Amino acid sequence: MATSEYAGYSAPSIDGQALRRQLAGSFLMNIVQGLFHTPGRGIQQAVNIDTAGLEVRVIREKPLTQKARRVGATSNGGYFNTGTPEQPTSEEYGLKVDLLIDLPIDIPEVMQDMLPLDIAQATVRNYEQLVARNINASTIATQLASTFNYNATLVDGGGTATWVEYASATDDILDIFQDAGLQLDDGDVDNGVDTFPADTRIALWRSTGKRAFFKTAKSVLDVGNWKAQDMIRLGTVDAESVRNTDKNGFFGEIDSTYNYFVASAIWNLAVEYLRQSDAPMADTTLDEVVGFMCASMGTARGVSLQSQVKIIDSPQGQGIRMQPKQRWGVEVFYPKSVVAVVTDSFTNPAYPASTVTAISIEAPESNVS
Repeated sequence: MATSEYAGYSAPSIDGQALRRQLAGSFLMNIVQGLFHTPGRGIQQAVNIDTAGLEVRVIREKPLTQKARRVGATSNGGYFNTGTPEQPTSEEYGLKVDLLIDLPIDIPEVMQDMLPLDIAQATVRNYEQLVARNINASTIATQLASTFNYNATLVDGGGTATWVEYASATDDILDIFQDAGLQLDDGDVDNGVDTFPADTRIALWRSTGKRAFFKTAKSVLDVGNWKAQDMIRLGTVDAESVRNTDKNGFFGEIDSTYNYFVASAIWNLAVEYLRQSDAPMADTTLDEVVGFMCASMGTARGVSLQSQVKIIDSPQGQGIRMQPKQRWGVEVFYPKSVVAVVTDSFTNPAYPASTVTAISIEAPESNVS
């Protein structure tokens, strides 16, 4: 049903005199952060995506398992190795490219006639921002769900959680940052990864986490850096970087790791991708997550390069119909490549009541009870 709203012929006016109303010459711009994870930083994205296929098969050659021996030793010390010859083996992973944004958008010609601004151009820009926001949120949701699920199983088996706790009243954020990096330094030996390379890592932070770098007892401004004034001026954690909030939230590099500020809107959307026990998870699920660090080797993301926006005549009447189609998918192969930084009151959402309850990923439109 159409709705109309008019301000009345007398508005605006002062003391009974009608005054001019003018339409602004441009739209107010929506500000949406660009992609945080980029190929080789936080994810690997060197995957060819065919829109005719739902899943991409990724093959990893497993490391060799044989050990060194000594000639003359009592055990296997002969001139020939008596062990069974080893053969290369592989492990296969599936990357489903099944997340999709494709709802048509109609722009009536009458609307364009009445509003002398380029609605189509603004709508395309808004669509691009919508896609970026969802790719960011789904990537964050997939990585956090993976580490939470892994830790639930680990702790349930008597292991120690891999996340790092941050008590804002007593802890120094630089120490916490280094503790998270230490987890990645030790790699994932079970999967043949001795260490996750430092120059493939990124750290994503809430606004509170980013702020801590500049206010705690041992902040980045209190480590004897003579360029501290430049860092204060730029709002970065190193003196050579340039901060931005609307492009991708980058605010500097520490220990070869890029740091990004993630707006609350992205964290909130990430929650909409989380599902557990056939129901959407609570809006507060990620509230105690201050940030996390990840290495590119552990996560694959496929974005369909063949996707596009098709423009046709609207079947509703005179006007145009934009037919968007953007497909993508995210998969974490090595959960240990993601290290969460959480508050000291954090409870693993994948381990409620000390029971392993896996978190899955579902697109928000499909994530219903």
